[in-house]
Amino acid sequence: MSLRFVDRRGWDCKKYDLIQKNYGEDVLPAWIADMDLATAPAIIEALLKRVEHGAFGYTFRSEEFYEAIISWYRRRYGFEVKREWIVDGVGVMPMMAMLINVLTDPGDKVIIQTPVYPPFFGVVQKNKRVLVENRLVKVNGAFRMDLDSLRKLIDERTKLLILCNPHNPVGRAWTLDELKALYDIALEHNLIIISDEIHGDIVYDPNRFTTMLKAGLKNTIVLHSPGKTFNIPALTISYGIIPDEGLRQRYIESFEALELTTGNVFGILALKTAYLHGEPWLEELLRALKSNRDMAYSFLRENCPLIDPTLPEATFLMWLDCSKLGLKNPQEFFLEKARVYMNNGGDFGDPNCVRLNFSCDKDTLKEILLRIKYAYDTIEK
Repeated sequence: MSLRFVDRRGWDCKKYDLIQKNYGEDVLPAWIADMDLATAPAIIEALLKRVEHGAFGYTFRSEEFYEAIISWYRRRYGFEVKREWIVDGVGVMPMMAMLINVLTDPGDKVIIQTPVYPPFFGVVQKNKRVLVENRLVKVNGAFRMDLDSLRKLIDERTKLLILCNPHNPVGRAWTLDELKALYDIALEHNLIIISDEIHGDIVYDPNRFTTMLKAGLKNTIVLHSPGKTFNIPALTISYGIIPDEGLRQRYIESFEALELTTGNVFGILALKTAYLHGEPWLEELLRALKSNRDMAYSFLRENCPLIDPTLPEATFLMWLDCSKLGLKNPQEFFLEKARVYMNNGGDFGDPNCVRLNFSCDKDTLKEILLRIKYAYDTIEK
C-alpha cells in the first residue's frame, strides 16, 4: 500500500496548526481542501533527488512538461489537447484573477453558481467587477444548474461565467449534456466560460469527469493543477488550456507583463512526475476516499437524520445542510459543542450549511463523526 497518512501538526500546516493555535489543541480540523496524506512516492523520490543535486538556479518548463499534460488529458479524460493551447500559471486563482482583469472591465458582470468555492466571490469583487449569483437548485437529492434563471441574469454587461467543474462544495461531476446546455447559453450571449477543473481527478465510480473543453472550444478557458489530486497545493503549480488564440494571447501578455514566467523548480518537477508516474497511486487514493465518503454519508444519515448530507460524486468534501436544526451558525455550534472545525457554509453562499473534509485517516474520521453526533444529540428537537 503506497498511501501514507501523516501527522501534519508542527509543520506550519494551515489545516491543523492555524486552527489549533486559534481554537485549542483539542479541536479536530475538517475544513480546508487538502488531504492528510503524503503525496505519491514517485513525487517524493523525484523531489528528494532534485534536492540532493543542491543547485536551485533558474529553470524552465521543458517540452516534457507540456507532453505530460497532453498525455494526462488523453489517458484520463479522453480529450486531445493541442500543445499551443497550454499556458503557464502560478496557481488556479491567480490565473483566474488575471483573466478577469484582461477579459473584462471594471463594472462588468461575472456570474458564479452558488454555493461555491469562496475565492470565486473575492476574485470578482476585489477586482471591481459586479458579482452575479446564479444559485444551484437541489432536485431529488442532487444539485443542478438553474439554466432558466441563468438566462434571465445575462445582460449587455455580463461578460464571464466561472464554472466549478467538478463542483466544490456540492460534489457534482457535471455531465456532458449539462455542460453542453451551459455552453450553448454562453455561446448565444458571447459569454466566456472559465472552468476551474482542479478537482477533476477526484471522481467516484460510476461517475466520470467531463472537461468543459468537450462541450465546445470557442470562449472556453480551462484552469487546472495537480495540486488537489496529489496533495501538493503549496507547490503552486498550475496551467491553463485556452483554445481561442485571441483569448490566449491576451492572457500570455498579462502573465509576461507581471514577470511570472520563471517557474518553481519543485512545482514543475512535481507536475511532470505526477502525470507520468502517479496514476497507480491515484487509483489507490480514489478507493480510500470513496470508502471514507461512504462511511461518513451512511453515519450521518443514520445517526443525524435532520442533517442532510449530499453524497459527492467528486471531490473529498461533503456538503451538510443543517437548516432543519434551527442553528444560528452551524459552524460555530459544531466547533463549540463537538470541537470539530468545518468550513462555514456562509462563505460559500449558504449560512445553513457546513463543509466536511473527509480526506483523513479512518480513525480520525470516525472521531470527527462521533463528535458531530454528540453535538447533534444535544439539540432539542
